[in-house]
Amino acid sequence: MMAANTLIRHITIQRQSLRQLETQLNELQANCTHQFTETTTHRECEKCRLLESLHY
Repeated sequence: MMAANTLIRHITIQRQSLRQLETQLNELQANCTHQFTETTTHRECEKCRLLESLHY
């Protein structure tokens, strides 16, 4: 049982870290002066890796 509790605790910590990193990436992408490379289906910023679909 201790192993399960330890794993659950590690998962919780990692999820919190992931949320923090996602927030940082969102802020970086929101403040980026984008330089897009386009394909027929999407475009991606070379600086911040923001990805936008060109299919509407």
